[in-house]
Amino acid sequence: MDDHQKFYDKLAKAFEFYESKVETNEIQNYGMATWLCFRAKPDEDKIYLNLQKTMEIAKQVGGDKHRFRFIQVPIGVMMHEALTEPW
Repeated sequence: MDDHQKFYDKLAKAFEFYESKVETNEIQNYGMATWLCFRAKPDEDKIYLNLQKTMEIAKQVGGDKHRFRFIQVPIGVMMHEALTEPW
């Protein structure tokens, strides 16, 4: 198993935890805040995180009604990637 798959497996476990908290009405939604991973170029190994793959994991764990609703990334003149880059 490669490092990426290990990370995605851990992410799935985290999403399972949060989905269980939704089921017990302890939270309504959840998300991720990150400084780099959703802004990094795909070739930046161990930094880049694919948002589409992240959403797929949320669907696998919580179904179509999963509660993964938010991402937070810095956006500014010097950190524009989340808005301007295709990745």
